[in-house]
Amino acid sequence: MGDALVTKLSPARRRAHSALIEAQDGCGFVRDILAASAGTLSDARDEAFALTLALGVTATVGALDEALDRYIAKPSKVSARVRMALRIPAFEMLYLDTPGHVAVSQGVELVRSQARSAAGLANAVLHRVDEGRAAFFAAADVSDDERELTARARRQGIPVWLACMLDASLARRGFGGKSLCFNGIAAPTCACMCPDAVCSGDVSDCLEPSVLEGSYLVGSPAVVAASSDLAQGKLVISDLNAQLIAASTVRPGSCLEIGAGRGTKTYVMACCANRCGLRGHHVAVDLSAAKCEINRLRLEQAGLSKGIEFAPGDGCNLDATLAHIDVAGERTLFDTVFLDAPCSGTGTMRRHPEIPWRLVSSDVEDGLPKLQLQLLQEASRRVKPGGELIYATCSVLEVENEQVIDAFLQSEQGRAFKLAPLHEADPFKDETEAMAYICEREDMRGLFQSIPLSPADFDGHFCARLIYQI
Repeated sequence: MGDALVTKLSPARRRAHSALIEAQDGCGFVRDILAASAGTLSDARDEAFALTLALGVTATVGALDEALDRYIAKPSKVSARVRMALRIPAFEMLYLDTPGHVAVSQGVELVRSQARSAAGLANAVLHRVDEGRAAFFAAADVSDDERELTARARRQGIPVWLACMLDASLARRGFGGKSLCFNGIAAPTCACMCPDAVCSGDVSDCLEPSVLEGSYLVGSPAVVAASSDLAQGKLVISDLNAQLIAASTVRPGSCLEIGAGRGTKTYVMACCANRCGLRGHHVAVDLSAAKCEINRLRLEQAGLSKGIEFAPGDGCNLDATLAHIDVAGERTLFDTVFLDAPCSGTGTMRRHPEIPWRLVSSDVEDGLPKLQLQLLQEASRRVKPGGELIYATCSVLEVENEQVIDAFLQSEQGRAFKLAPLHEADPFKDETEAMAYICEREDMRGLFQSIPLSPADFDGHFCARLIYQI
């Protein structure tokens, strides 16, 4: 009877496979695909397990293929659907510690459901993966000089080049030997509530005040996600560190926000400004006109759009993007310019498991830092004398953070700027808890860097605050 139960394919594994194939075919991110079909499985435990499998396979896909292909004579001949079916039990054995006989049995049935003729291959390969777990994680197949780094990369399920960059960045910040917490670990959830909003009882019951006024820890994300409060604009889900960075930009006068995206930080900034009694001119720029429209609609629904205008365009060419507000060819200058720069997203890999294996090393090492510096230099031309320039990423890599700031300060455009501690920003003067939280994550120069090393840590974000001295 026990064997019969083991060999019956579980609905969670079937659902995870279906979602992974949809994502692979370009139908969206696997988390969103599963969220859109929530309730398909009758058992909530199956829903949760399907999500764990789908996110885990996505986050470790390259490592899983490496483990599988060691035992497949012609890896390129394996169909996409069969390969995905093999990845799920491989993930279970390597990263979930599912008993080998269960993972192999379920894996064979999952492969059989996609191609009956491949069941024998699955049985042989998965048994070998199970038997070779220790050797795989020890990187016994790799040369001595690369073994330690490869072993760490495999344990984390990420590319070796990324493990190398993460290790170097963490070590230089005093966290040598530690690893980011991301593979299969859910990030804590935080929300920003619109001033004067009244949420439903179920939502209010699962909110706990955080270190920042108007920001709340979410005890039950599923309750908030299922409520109408999100759709009505009463609150938005936003990582605590992202909210602190957004709040740091709020001060009297005008503000230029570059890289506003769909407007989560714009929302947080508007909420903070409202609480501070500030209503300055705010221009939100994004390359995507569609995202600008989403931002506008969200703020209008929340009653936060007053004084905010939206400018679709390239942040690397602000003269063209802001031509409609520049007068007689004179650049409009702002009291605060906030650049939320495009980045690798390595600080948010728990929320976005597709990141590790979609990143390209040359982009992270060279392409992105060049773009970030170009954007920062362009943004600096729009700061009023005495004004502030805020640079932020959701990366934990030095090459996108400290190194970009140092290159900017050494450039012609950056020489007139000086660093200032983030915790000294105007909104935190009366926010003692927020100030203390930020101070714990600042270096000697006042640069803010949060790093998720434990499940309780919020996402990895970087922020530099610069003052224009002329």
